[in-house]
Parts: sequence; C-alpha cells; structure tokens
Amino acid sequence: MGIRGHEAGWSNAKHADQWRNTLTTYAYPVFGELPVDAVDAGLVMQVLEPIWATKTETATRLRGRIESVLDWAKVRGYRHGENPSRWKGHLDHLLPARGKVQKVEHHAALPYDQIGTFMAALRTHYLISARGLEFLVLTAARTGEVTLETG
Repeated sequence: MGIRGHEAGWSNAKHADQWRNTLTTYAYPVFGELPVDAVDAGLVMQVLEPIWATKTETATRLRGRIESVLDWAKVRGYRHGENPSRWKGHLDHLLPARGKVQKVEHHAALPYDQIGTFMAALRTHYLISARGLEFLVLTAARTGEVTLETG
C-alpha cells in the first residue's frame, strides 16, 4: 500500500499510526477489500460525507491519505485514470470547502500590558518547557519549530 515506504520520511511513529488508524477506521470498512482500481468517487464520498462536517480535520487528512494511496497505486500500475479523491477540480465540487464547515477559534492573545508580568513569572520555572515557551514568545516561532516536530 505504500505506507511502509513513506515511514522513513515521517518525523515520528505517530504519523504512521495516524495514517493506519484513519484508513482502518473510515476507508477500509467501505472499500478496503476492493482492488484499488475499483475505488471511485462514489466510494470516496461514502467515506468522507459522514464525517466532513463533524470531523473536518480528520476528514481532510483522510482524503489526502486516500489520494496518496491511490496515487501510489497509479504510479505502480495498479490503477488507471483520474484519482477520485483529488480535491482541486473534483471533490471541491462535491463537498463544501473546509473553511465553510469548520469554524476556526483562535486562542485569545495575552494583552500587551501583561506580557512583562507573564515573562517574569515564566522565568521562575526551570523546566525545559518554560524555556521553550519563552523562546516561542520572544521569537514568534511556531510551536512545531520549537519542539522540533517537522510533520
């Protein structure tokens, strides 16, 4: 299926587990026993539609994973034609955009006049996580950059 071949490129074992778990939970019950050449847009929609509005992040990642698996199968000669899980020019006509169904709630920012007090309190903690948070605040780095997670 290609997952094993990609594991070496992932930053940690959690990614492989997430791939397997989402595919096992959602895709395999619908088309896991079928040859990859039999997977069509109708089957992909059977997998995605029930969770698109309620588990949008999972559904989005799952769609991308199905697309990757089917692309791998096409390159290996196991299937032909268009990828039924492609978003642009295909599923984007069948499903509402992610931003339309998933409301993003950002965390509130700390008021500027409280940052000095916060940083002073943070510096009283001697944990590596406190140093990481301090670095994050001072540099505006992304959390993944601070924790060295790349994926």
